[in-house]
This record gives sequence, C-alpha cells and structure tokens, in this order.
Amino acid sequence: MNNKATKVRYGVVFMLFITVIVNYMDRSNISIAAPFITKELGIDSVTMGLIFSAFGWTYCALQIPGGWVLDKLGNRNTHAIGIAGFSIMNLLQGFASGFSGMFLLRVGLGVFEAPAFPTNSKVAASWFPENERARAISIYTSGQFIGLAFLTPTLIFLQQSFGWRGLFIIAGIVGLAWSVLWYIFYRDPNKSKKVNQAELDYIREGDGIIEASEKGEKVKIGAKDFRIILSSRKLWGIFIGQFAVSSTLWFFLTWFPTYLVEYRGLSFIKTGFLSSLPFLAAFVGVLSAGFLSDFLVKKGVSKIKQEKHQLSLVYYCQPQL
Repeated sequence: MNNKATKVRYGVVFMLFITVIVNYMDRSNISIAAPFITKELGIDSVTMGLIFSAFGWTYCALQIPGGWVLDKLGNRNTHAIGIAGFSIMNLLQGFASGFSGMFLLRVGLGVFEAPAFPTNSKVAASWFPENERARAISIYTSGQFIGLAFLTPTLIFLQQSFGWRGLFIIAGIVGLAWSVLWYIFYRDPNKSKKVNQAELDYIREGDGIIEASEKGEKVKIGAKDFRIILSSRKLWGIFIGQFAVSSTLWFFLTWFPTYLVEYRGLSFIKTGFLSSLPFLAAFVGVLSAGFLSDFLVKKGVSKIKQEKHQLSLVYYCQPQL
C-alpha cells in the first residue's frame, strides 16, 4: 500500500495561475486598444479615462459582496460563473459602437471580476498548509505579471492582425473556454477524486481549511469584526501599501501603452517590449517574496495566526487588482 501523499495541490495552483493570466488579459487589453478606440469612436482622453475607471468603480465596490457570493456558491461555481461573465463582457466590447456601450461593458467587467481574488485566496487556503501558502499565493499572483509581460506583445500582434475589435473578441473566447475547463477539472479537496488521504492529512495538519469546507461551516460577520479589522495596525499597513501599489499598477494597466505611442512616438513593437519590462520585474519580486516568506515561517522568524472570522473578512476586503 502506497501511503505517499499526492501532489494535487500543485495542479490546483497551476489552474489559479492560468486563471489570473486570463483575468488580467481581459482587464488590461483595453490599454492596447485604447489609441484605436479613441480614433474610431471619436473619444477624447478625458472620456477614455472614464471608460478606464468604470471597471475600477464596480470592482472596488463589490469586493465584499463578491466574498459573500463566494461563500454561497463555493470556489468551483464562483470562478466558473465569474470567468464566463467577464469573458462575455470582454467579447462584447468588440461590438461596442460608442462611449455608452463601452462604459457599461467595463462596468460589467468589474462586476464579474470582483470575486476573483477572494476566490483565489480561499482556494489557496483550502488546498495549501500554512507553511506553503505564501509560496502558492506568490505563484498564482505572479501570473498577473508574467502574463502581462509576455501577453502584451501577443495582444499587440493580435490587435495589428485583427483590429481592436478582434482583440476583444479573441480574448473573450479564450476566457469562455477557460471557464469551462475550470468547471470540469476543479474540485475542492474534500470532493476531489485525485487527492489521497495522506495529502488531505498534510493540508489539515498545516491549518488548511478542509474541516470548514467539509462541515459547511458558515462564518457570521458583524460590526464587531469590522472594528477588529480596522483597529489592526498591521492590516492598515497592508491597506496603505496595497493602495500605493495598486495606484501605480493601474497606470501600467491603462495609460502606459498609449503614453508610449502617442506622446513618445514609439512603434507598437517597441511599445510591446517596453510595456513588458515593469511586469517582468514585478514577477521576479512577487515570486521571490512568496518563497522568502515561507522560508522565514519555517525558520520560526515570523508566524502570525488569526481567528477564522478575521481571515474571512480579510479575504473579502483585500483590495487586490
């Protein structure tokens, strides 16, 4: 009898990695298409800024409701519906004929993408013990940067070959295909037929949330819990740091290619290369930080345990882009 633990969790983190790449492809391809959208639809820079911002408004506002939806529908259904939804919004942008249509579709994109990172976090907490969790999160989070770094030249090629409308349509079709594959292949650890008992025990002993998943435990969150979260100095440090990082990242996700083309006069080939550099650097930084964090935890340098209801609220409130 083979008691060696399976490694199904590694396949799960790879699926999250692909999910994040698809997620960022669908939210950032408008930066590649922006110079052509403004010309064809007669949109000025101020109006284009409103279109860029529309996604962020609903994405931010629905982070906490997105977490509640996740608790109701579960990891598998939430990601499948969310990916399919934002892929449809992305595909339809290829048929937009003016500001109103593009604006509303960007609003819809934010709605369906809002549960994405809370779901990623809960999947990681379900499948990975605490001493491997930072590593897992850094791997799938790095997907946003490695995907943007290598996809930017690809998206520029697609835009040049099929036009900006074709770019949105192709990206939407890819996302829809991935939503189907996610639904077919993903299962929570207590429902997976591929994971063996040894791996389940390893995850459980490392404070994975298998038990809560098995029992269907519901976490109630009230005003007291918000006070606990908002009074934490550590979390305020995270909030402020994330705000600063996100503000910088948003420029690269929206205006950077337009800036290089229209204000620096660079060709699209050079723009694709230069647009990739910040994301490659971020990929190295995020991945290194995750592995370093797990190393420090194993060495006993830093290990923080929080109450279960606090962790849940952090998942919902985490303002990740």
